[in-house]
Amino acid sequence: MPLIEAEDKRKPEEIQIKLHPDLAAELREYGRYAGGSSLHHIVSGALKRLFDADREFKQWRKDNPAGATQVPAKNRQRRGKSSAELADSTVAKTAA
Repeated sequence: MPLIEAEDKRKPEEIQIKLHPDLAAELREYGRYAGGSSLHHIVSGALKRLFDADREFKQWRKDNPAGATQVPAKNRQRRGKSSAELADSTVAKTAA
């Protein structure tokens, strides 16, 4: 069962992002897995889950109302590695 809910039919705001090729391929695969859902639907759902799960981000939003330009006081280390870091470590392990 897909972890992303049904697609919202409102017109989305368009933004442009760049993804690592492996991540882009996995995104397309997940779209097919989720019943042919669009890429923007999958990305939107994933971001919503991320924002809902991040307690520190929720608190930061309460402390910094919309329109505020304040940057978080600390750059916290996140659990896990980015896809680029994972790809780099995989290449390093393969080369060894």
